[in-house]
Amino acid sequence: MGRGRGGRGGRGGRGGRGGGGRWNRKRKNDERNAKSGKERTNGAGYKDDTDYSPTIGSNPRMEAYYSFIGLHDTRYDEESKKFVPCVTDEEKHEERKKFLATMRSILPASFRIDRSLDPTIRQNIIEELQEFVGKEMELELEIPKRSEAFGAMKHILEVGVDVVEDTKTEEENVDKKVKSDAKNSGGAETTMEAEADSAGDNEKAGQAKESIPQDDNVTIIKKKIAPAKPIPFINIMENGKTITLGYQLSVDRRTLRRNQSLLEFHKWLRIHTDCGHITRQETVSMIPPVVLNAKEGMSVLDLCAAPGSKTCQLLEVVGGGLDNNVTLEPTGFIVANDADSKRAYMLVNQLRRMNSPAVFVTSCDGQFFPILDAKADKGTEREGMFDRVLCDVPCSGDGTVRKNPGIWKQWNQLGSLALHPLQLSIALRGARVTKVGGYMVYSTCSQNPTENESVVAELLRISEGALVLEDPRERMEGLIARPGWSSWKVLREDKNRTRRAMKNWNKKNNQKMLEKRKEWEEKERNGECPPPKERSDEADEKAPEVVPSPHDTIPYVPPLTWDEAALRERTESLGFVEYATFDDVEPDWRRRVRASCFPPTEQETKEFQLHKSLRCLPQDMDSGGFYVALLKKVKPLGARATEKMNAMARESKGGVDVEVHLEKDHDDISEEERDKSNTDGEGKDKNESQIESSNAGPSKGSEDYNNKRSDIGKNEGESKIERAPRGKHIKKTDLSNENFVPISDDFWPAIVEHFGLTPAFPKQQYMSRARGESKVLYFISRSIKENLIDRGIQDRITVINSGLKGFERQNILRDCDMSYRVAQEGIQFLIPYMTKRIFNASIDDFHKCVRTGLIKFDGFSESFRKVLEPLEPGSFVVVLEGYEKDIVKKMFVVMWRCRGVAMNCLVAKVEMEAIIAKLRALGYVGKESQQ
Repeated sequence: MGRGRGGRGGRGGRGGRGGGGRWNRKRKNDERNAKSGKERTNGAGYKDDTDYSPTIGSNPRMEAYYSFIGLHDTRYDEESKKFVPCVTDEEKHEERKKFLATMRSILPASFRIDRSLDPTIRQNIIEELQEFVGKEMELELEIPKRSEAFGAMKHILEVGVDVVEDTKTEEENVDKKVKSDAKNSGGAETTMEAEADSAGDNEKAGQAKESIPQDDNVTIIKKKIAPAKPIPFINIMENGKTITLGYQLSVDRRTLRRNQSLLEFHKWLRIHTDCGHITRQETVSMIPPVVLNAKEGMSVLDLCAAPGSKTCQLLEVVGGGLDNNVTLEPTGFIVANDADSKRAYMLVNQLRRMNSPAVFVTSCDGQFFPILDAKADKGTEREGMFDRVLCDVPCSGDGTVRKNPGIWKQWNQLGSLALHPLQLSIALRGARVTKVGGYMVYSTCSQNPTENESVVAELLRISEGALVLEDPRERMEGLIARPGWSSWKVLREDKNRTRRAMKNWNKKNNQKMLEKRKEWEEKERNGECPPPKERSDEADEKAPEVVPSPHDTIPYVPPLTWDEAALRERTESLGFVEYATFDDVEPDWRRRVRASCFPPTEQETKEFQLHKSLRCLPQDMDSGGFYVALLKKVKPLGARATEKMNAMARESKGGVDVEVHLEKDHDDISEEERDKSNTDGEGKDKNESQIESSNAGPSKGSEDYNNKRSDIGKNEGESKIERAPRGKHIKKTDLSNENFVPISDDFWPAIVEHFGLTPAFPKQQYMSRARGESKVLYFISRSIKENLIDRGIQDRITVINSGLKGFERQNILRDCDMSYRVAQEGIQFLIPYMTKRIFNASIDDFHKCVRTGLIKFDGFSESFRKVLEPLEPGSFVVVLEGYEKDIVKKMFVVMWRCRGVAMNCLVAKVEMEAIIAKLRALGYVGKESQQ
């Protein structure tokens, strides 16, 4: 009577091993179709023996909204290299065509080379890259006919490719259908935009050379692929020469991964990505770190860091600058925070490729990130602790449609309005922790002014001159970015007109439901149905009747003219409500449509200069959509800004509405009213445990901070400072609940003696995550220890990870008396202090060490065998001759001396491939270099 192997309900039940549930539905559908005489079709309505047409991405509300607020009102002039207004309706139509054609195409893959690499290795990677994709290639692309997902891919890969002879005829049939629908709807629609759903296809016709049909299920086409396109603003200056490090390919990630012609290049790319030499990252995602302009030795905070590509880009700068003779570790550091601990752990995996101790990963809501300033520094020129802050806030993500097609269905304006206060709250916290004279970048992957310019405008408004907007375009060579908007329209969707609401309405009003409703009404008239239940007086009134819009069609067809009245009529019929001012917003909607959503006044427009921010649209650089604003903090934040920051943080956790306390001008609120609003009847702060703890610095009474961890939380008998609210998915059993703790002095003598560590060895920078005999000892950079750990950040926030593994405990002590072995991860920071169990090897012997499995001594040179044979079992280090002090190239491998005449390499396979790539870059070509 058990559930059986098939999961719930046995083998044929839900989630069954053999897919029984799906099979039963398929069989029932076949039987039903057989009885009715219908032929079997797929979900899109196509028969099995016919080709699949690509699904056209469209959302009438999204397209009507962006058309109305003016997204297509400017265009890029190739001659002047500037953006100019679209004067005629034809120009706006053409701009919309380009926008939609790009949004419906697959996003090309892009990547960048690590700027912190040794110049020799970096140059070798660039040369190898040019051999792979530095010239035009002809690829054979397989297009399965029976897959609708591949059908969409076929549509994009065949941009202008006449693989099927009647493709044009099918498009004409679609256009005729749209034209007919437009005519039947009253003639208000135009047919010139019906072709926008396939715009861009006909413009690039004639690029394919040959089509070879193989069988009934697969079609192979040959297509020429352009060389990799450099991304000019991703570069580095070296010896007075600019070296480009960013590249955008002409194929998407799926083609790159599956195409046989690109197999070798994909393997090369994967190897260098896994070992941290290359980071695969979207083109527009590279912009915020470049705009932030971090320098070596700076302190940087990434408030919403996961998945970590921007953090890696910043870490290459902040964690670089190592000098083999002077600077043996990074002097700067970056704090990478994310609200979701699962994403934070994913961030750790991403950062591990960088092999840098200059990163500190935490997890808490960005609006509650702790402020570690001393209380005396608040409101002074010493306010803040980070030189650079990146706020890449959560957003609706409609700029990522090219890689997330589901957004076509999910998009709605209510989501942007709901995210607006969260985005503003995180940005305010970021501005607070920025040093005076430092910079903060606010960015989103959205194109909506509700999430972009309105947030930046409110930041500038409440900062009262503490923040100013700066234009980074002059140092962004090759960047095509539109100016930010200074005015925009504020709209909201009616809740009963969203896509989901309309879908439910259609279900309730289909033919079958209408017939059932008619039967029920007939029974009511005849008295055959029971009396209705009594409803309370507080029951909601009946919702207004929904009338479907005639413009809610896929594909969406815009009006003939771009007159504002025609566009407004479209948006209103699709369920949008427009507000001219905040006073027009209904009281019930003021928590969603806030005063900060509205554009600035004329005077504020002159002061804010929002045109200095960057708007990146997909069609401008064949990328995704992005918004970036660079803000400089010129003076400490005022009391009003700090008060609103705290109030918005409280509201995000279900506290008081921020607008209640801030409707009056700050100067008009008396001290008595302010104290009354922040305390309960007994005079106790209602949000003390949540806000004060993360707000800053020492507890009450600690005027002198002195940068000592022991002073944190002491207040003459008061309880310790509360931690910031935990991020999502953090369990009490996670290792992340264990703080980094110093290691006892009694622990070190055996290790110092075994490896011959010099007196300069920094014992205080090795820490563990559990008291007693820990499994791993981590090397923590001096800058992180002094600026974060010693200042008590672990008492205020959940720490996920930091540092590099320096020593690992070994469980087998049969052949070795030392209970700890050296870890490969942080070996470069231990090498300068080791005098025992470290040996130089020739390049041939060194290369033979880098392999998996048991390594016999027979294959090494006689001189190297003489060094290894008398060595006692345990871990030791092999160093490539000539690179003994080169911690940048890291030509060191940790080995294990086994019993007999053999040893093992204690290096991960990924790093082995990286070491072999470095050897190749140094000019080594051995007998086994190809393996």
